[in-house]
Amino acid sequence: MRAKQFAICDKDVVYLKMLQAYLQKKNPADFEILIFETAQKALAASRNEPFEVFLVGEKIYDNQIEKINAKKVFILLEDGLSGITGYSTLSKYQSMERLISQVLEEFALDESFDSVGRCGKNKTNLISFYAPDRNKGQSIAALGAAQVLAEAGHRVLYLNLMPFAGFEELLGVRYESDVTDFMYFVLNHSDKLLYKLDGIKQCIHGVDYLPPALDYTDLLSIGSHDWEQVLNMLLYSSDYTHIILDLSETCQGFYEILESSSQIYILTDKNTSYGRAMLSHFKNLLQAKGYQTILDHFEEFALPRDWEQYCDRIENIAASPIGSCMKGVLDGCR
Repeated sequence: MRAKQFAICDKDVVYLKMLQAYLQKKNPADFEILIFETAQKALAASRNEPFEVFLVGEKIYDNQIEKINAKKVFILLEDGLSGITGYSTLSKYQSMERLISQVLEEFALDESFDSVGRCGKNKTNLISFYAPDRNKGQSIAALGAAQVLAEAGHRVLYLNLMPFAGFEELLGVRYESDVTDFMYFVLNHSDKLLYKLDGIKQCIHGVDYLPPALDYTDLLSIGSHDWEQVLNMLLYSSDYTHIILDLSETCQGFYEILESSSQIYILTDKNTSYGRAMLSHFKNLLQAKGYQTILDHFEEFALPRDWEQYCDRIENIAASPIGSCMKGVLDGCR
C-alpha cells in the first residue's frame, strides 16, 4: 500500500526544505513528504497520485491550484491580503510543530477523511511507575527513565496520569488540549488514533508525551474498560517501543493497568516509618486482593539523596544524578 502524500508548495525554498526536514523527522501519521517550488510541478505530480494534504503558500497561489488533485488544501497565509476563499487557512509564520498539529487536528475531526492505520513495527513495553506514599519524586523518576530510554534509541511515549502534574509552569508552556481530550476522542474515533496522537503530542528530550490532565476529575470519569481499550490501541497501533505510565489511583482499573504492565517500578522511601508503612500496606492489599502477578513483577527503587535540587532540569533530567539513578534501575531489571 502506497503511503499517503503530504505536499507543500511555496516559493520560499529555505522554508520548504525546513518544513520537509521537520516532517521527515517527525513522520506524522506515516505521510510521504513532497515539496514543490511551482504550482505547475505540483499539478503534474498530483495527476499521478492524489495528495492527501496540500499546503500552498499564499504568494504562489494561482488558478493552477484549483486543478490540483488533493483531498485537503490549506493556504499558508503570510499577510492575509490575497483574498483567497474556499480553503482552510494556516498561519505560515508559526512554529512548525503548531502548524502540523493544526493540520492533523482538522483531519482527525473531519469524517470525510480516510482513517490511517499502522501495525506496530516494534514490540511495545508498557511500564508503570507508582509510589504508594505519593512520593513527589514519582513523576521526575518516570520522566527520567523515559528520557534515558529515548537516549538509548528507543521510541518512548510518556503519559502522566497524576492529579496535578504542574507541567505548564515547569516547562513554561500552555496546552490547548490534554490526555483526557485524546482519550475521549479516540474512544469515539478509534480509526483516527494516529491523526489525533500526532496532532496533540509534545516532545521533551526525545520523549513524546501527551499533555497531562488539567482537571483530575476528567481522569476519574474514564472507566476501567476505556483505559484498557485506549492502552491496547496505543500498544498495538503505534510505533513506540515503550509506553511509560506515571500512574495514580485517579485511573479506574488501576490494578488491571498494573497487571498488564510488563514492568512495574515502585518508588519507595524506606528511611521513614511512614514510607515503610505505606509500602507494607500496599503489598498487603495486593496480597489480599489476589494480585500476586503485580507483586511478582514490581521492582522497588529509591531516588538519590538531595534529588529535589535537580528537578529544575526537567527538560533534560537524564543528564542529572536522577537520570543516572534511573539508568541503573532500568539496567538492573533487564
